[in-house]
Amino acid sequence: MRAASIHPVGTARAALWSLPALAAAALLAWVLAYWTWAVVAPAAEPRTRTQAPAGARVESAYGLFGSASSAPAVAPAGSTVKLLGVIAATGTRPAYAVLQLDGRQSLAVRGGEEVAPGIRLIEVHADGVVLQRGGAREALAFALRDAPANPAFAGNK
Repeated sequence: MRAASIHPVGTARAALWSLPALAAAALLAWVLAYWTWAVVAPAAEPRTRTQAPAGARVESAYGLFGSASSAPAVAPAGSTVKLLGVIAATGTRPAYAVLQLDGRQSLAVRGGEEVAPGIRLIEVHADGVVLQRGGAREALAFALRDAPANPAFAGNK
């Protein structure tokens, strides 16, 4: 009987042939898995844009921030009004402004309507609004956005 011997040249040659064979088998498995999933997987539903119903209007969201006509408190002449946002007028749709009264009550007010007794929203622009308070016009712009939230970090830019 002949004894089996391990030849270093034979094992090196077998290792050189087994590495490419192993890589080819892995690649074949990956390709088969990819195409199996492509054929068997359920079809993706096409994306569609959701559109508002034909009868939907901006007025339907008018009560989200309250209504200027239903303001329970009478705004004194020295009340503070802060501009939070504007909605531009388009075509026949009116412009709106989102205002905050005395730091408490937020209102969505249509151009030309009363914000509070004695305060009327006259004009709505992209960068601010014009109010009429006691017969005098008052321009109200957005608060500065460049100011840091925490003044301690102002020097760490």
